[in-house]
Formats: sequence, C-alpha cells, structure tokens
Amino acid sequence: MARRTGKVWVSGVGWVQKKLTEDRDYSNYENDSWAFLISFFRWYPDVLCDILRSPDAKYKNEELIQRAMMRAFARYQFVDITGCRSLTKTNTKMKQKLVWNILWPGVKSSYYGPSYKQQAELAKMAFREIQEDYPPLAKHYMVASESKDSFEINTKFGSSLTINAIRGKNIHDVTAEEYAQEEAPAFDFDEYSTVVLFAVRLLHMVQGERDPTFIPYQQHSITSAGRKQNHSYETRCNHMKSMLRGQSAFVMDVPWHVIVLSQMRPYAWAMQRKSESTPDKWMREMESRYTGTDENPVVRDEVLTECRKLMRMEEHHCCRDRDCTLRPEDVIYVVGYDVSYEDNKKNAKCACVVVKLTKQKEWLKRDKYLKQVVYVDDWPPPRTNMMQARRLKDIWYQFCFEGSQTYIAIDGWQYGKAVIEALMMDLGDGLDPLCIVNHDLYTEIERENAVPVIYPIKAGGTGVTDPDSEMIRNAEIQFENRNVELLTTNRNEGIAAYKKYHRIKDDYLDAEIDRPYRKTRELVGQIQNLKKVPSGAGSAERRISKSIQRDSWSALKYALRFAQRLERQNLVKSKRKSDWDEVLSQYQNTPSLGRSAPGGSMGRLVTSRRGGRIL
Repeated sequence: MARRTGKVWVSGVGWVQKKLTEDRDYSNYENDSWAFLISFFRWYPDVLCDILRSPDAKYKNEELIQRAMMRAFARYQFVDITGCRSLTKTNTKMKQKLVWNILWPGVKSSYYGPSYKQQAELAKMAFREIQEDYPPLAKHYMVASESKDSFEINTKFGSSLTINAIRGKNIHDVTAEEYAQEEAPAFDFDEYSTVVLFAVRLLHMVQGERDPTFIPYQQHSITSAGRKQNHSYETRCNHMKSMLRGQSAFVMDVPWHVIVLSQMRPYAWAMQRKSESTPDKWMREMESRYTGTDENPVVRDEVLTECRKLMRMEEHHCCRDRDCTLRPEDVIYVVGYDVSYEDNKKNAKCACVVVKLTKQKEWLKRDKYLKQVVYVDDWPPPRTNMMQARRLKDIWYQFCFEGSQTYIAIDGWQYGKAVIEALMMDLGDGLDPLCIVNHDLYTEIERENAVPVIYPIKAGGTGVTDPDSEMIRNAEIQFENRNVELLTTNRNEGIAAYKKYHRIKDDYLDAEIDRPYRKTRELVGQIQNLKKVPSGAGSAERRISKSIQRDSWSALKYALRFAQRLERQNLVKSKRKSDWDEVLSQYQNTPSLGRSAPGGSMGRLVTSRRGGRIL
C-alpha cells in the first residue's frame, strides 16, 4: 500500500490527514516567564544574590543564617532579629531591601536608628560593600542624597530607601537598626512609635487596585540584645506570641555559636572577645540574651521583671468595689507625691504614686506589708501651690474610705513646704483640712478638725529625718524581698483584667485605663536609669542619662519610706507584754532555791541538782 502524502495511519480509523503545525502565540511568553522569576526571587531573595554576586566578592556564598534572615524579611510583616556581633545583620538586611525595592517597583522604605548620623554611616558602609560584591544589584540604584546625617538611594522605577523620620511622611515599610541600644545615643523609642510607625501606611497598588501578594506595613528590627526592661524586649515578646499564633511574624535570637560554625568568624576570635568582656556584656553582645544591668543598679532588672505582676490598677479605694473581699481596716493607702514648680520647661513633672499596703500571710513576712503600686501618674506643674495642693487632695480623697487609713508622703523641702501649707488650709472642696501625722510640725497653722495624714519627707545627707541613703536602701530591700508589686508589662492583659473586674464592655475608656500602665513603664525606665554611687553618708543615686527624670521614682521612694515607718510602729506594738508577764512578775522577789553565793560576793547563783535528767 502506497504511503499517502500528508496523511497518517491510525489503527481502527484509517488514514487521517495530518494537522498543520499549531501556531503558538509568543507575545506573552516572555512576560509570563519573567513574572514567574520575579515571584520566585521575591520569595527567595538569597538565590538572586547568588546570581548577582561578583566572583571577587568578600564572601563566596550566602551562609545559612543569612539566607534564613533574608527570607524572613521577605515573607513576614513583623520580624525581630536579635543577633550577636559580626552576624552581618545590617549588610544582610540591606541586600534584602535592595532586592525587595527592585522586585516591587514604587516601594518607599525607611531606615531608623539611634541617631541619623550613626544610621547614615551604617547604611553607607553597607551600600558600599554591596557595590563591590554585587555590582549588578547596586547599579539599579542612584545616590540621591549623601551627608553625615542623611542617605537616600532610589531607582528609576520609583523605589527609594531613605534615612530620615519626618512627621507626615508616607512609606511602605520601616527597619529599626540597633533597636535595643541604650548608651549614648540611645534609640528614641518615643519618636519611633509616634512619628515613624505612623508613617508606615502605604499599600502597593497595581492599576489602581491593592496588590494582594504584597506584604503591607512591614516593621522589622535588627539589634543586639539589651535589658529585659527595654522596649525591644517587650516588642520581641509580643511578636513571639504572634508567631506562635501563626500570624505574620518571625522572631529569632542568634548566638555566637552560629557564626563560628558557619566559619564567618574563628573560634579564637570569639574567645578573645569573651575574655575582654564582663559576663553581662558577653551575654548581651554574643549570647543574644536579654539581661539586667551590671553597674550597681538601685534595683536589678531581674527583680523589676518579677515584680511586674499586678494585673489590675486602681483609681479609687478598693472597698468601694462591690466584689472587694478586704475589710477597710485591713487596707492602708499611701500617696507618694513629688513636688515640682513651674519655672521653665526643663523642670520635672509633678509625680504621684499610690501604694496599697496589705498584710502578708507568710510567717517570715508577717511584720512587712505587701506594697502594691496600684496607680501612677504625672502632670506638668500647675501655676500655683494652691492648685497643686487641690489636685493632690482630690487623689488622696479618691483612696479614702470610712474605717481605713490613707496618708500622703510628700517632699517637705522648698516648694513642697508651700504645698503642705496649702493642704492645711481650707481649699473650698468641702473636705476637712489636713495636718501633719502626730501633730508634730506646722502646729501654728493647724486648723480645727484637721485630719493628721501628711508626712513631710525631709531628705538629705546627714542630720535629717529621712536620709537619702536609708531610703534607697529601704527601697532596694523591699524590691529584693519581693514586697513590692508593680503593674504588669502586658498593658492589654491589664486593661482586660480591669474591665472584667468592673464589668466594663465598652472601649471608650481604654485610653484612660491604660494610662497608669504606661506611666508604670516610665517609672521602671526611671529606676533603670539610676545607679548607686558611694557618698559621705553611705550611698546615693545618680542618673545615667540626664534627659530622663526621676520624679515618679522619688514619689515611690517617699511612699515606701512612710510604709517603713508604719511597719516599725506595728513592730513596737507587737512587742507588748504577754499574759505570762503578769504571772511571772509575782515571783520576781522570791529567793532562789539551792546554795547562794557568799555574802558580798558577785558570783552567780548555782542551783543544786535534785536528780533526774538534765534537759
């Protein structure tokens, strides 16, 4: 059978005409392949860096830990990397950011650090290294601005990376460098949270529609470890919880073992750094562990962390609550108040700390009160001492209840004396005037029916009723013995506990409820900023950073001082004669049995043994 041209034999069918070659449309084939590559490199930016790396690069490959960091930065909204020194955190983040801004045209990114000068220098150094090691990547960027405190690069497709923080700026994402740095210059968390984070509000748009593949509002941080009371540790813990819940968050702590095993640094180099560092600094800088301070702190950070266990704040006496199980006579409130006056803008604020005293059940602590700091607040000093006294008295009255005791411990020097005198006057608030405890001071201006609740603190070196060294020592002992409780670190849980206890279902009071928790955080920051230094009278406190005030700490110190006074009074009362003293007093003049000492001698009496065992 002859073969037919243009046909093919199909069994069971016969000869079938061959189909002509199918025409394929290659017009979109190139776009489809590039779209696939772009989506792949967005997810695996380290692979693109492998392709773009120069043969003469300092590092011949991307190490495993660097790949993990780059992929985390590319895939998650919240990323917190706490890494040891020499982990190349900045260089790795910069490479990922340059790749990101190319693969996502029109993205505006920002870098933020402790200071613009420091951050600009780090960014320039990282960009110069990338120019040498990854020339094809760096060629996409043009340096738009470069100075000692500014650095900006951008692409022709509208992407940019800047080192600045301007109120009202609009960006897609932000990276915080040296997030836990506390030494000068310290990371300005207030500016970061109020200016920078509010600028992260742009979405990636494609033809007027939101790009669903773009991860919006990215907030990344890279740092070495700091103290547990630092904002970085709290942020890390919150993002760790989000990661465990399966949300778009990633947290990783990288110790020095990783860089040694990755052969990024030799083992001998790490051991040399360890021999020249204190244990605390070694754990922070190389172990990537958040620790406390080691420079003679007034209160250790570990202790502060353990003391922050009080969930519910109080803005009035607890016996006013319908679910309160305490009796009024079992609760004592001490309002500690640090006085300030309006002279110029650099003065400290007026600070108020309310300490709740209750008896402890432990036998060893039966003579010591449990001191719960239930309320913390501060405000700019009013114009007159009368206005200041009226506001303090309002807070004192909120914590008063019939059958209980509420006191005021206030600074009695200088302007504080004028505030005390104002408290002892009729303020026109319908309440009885106040006076000094035990009526031992300011008796010439004391009014009839005055309530004795004011304790003026006479602080100083020597020759005063309340020496600074003794108050510092007392506060340190109370914290170390866990006799002090502060409001919890987790403000959301604290607000939830308060609303549940008071049966509040609305959210419009959340800001007001949250204020004591925020002020407690500032109080902890003030305590962390203090260290003990020797003085002629024993020890004194000195601020590490002069820009951080200590007004709330002073108010707490005054309240703890008065609580110490109450504890001493209770201890004296508990040492009264027992019922046995009256019985034994009948036998005081009874002569002793047995032989007595010779007349006129001062020898001790000896009792003759009458048999039996000597117990």
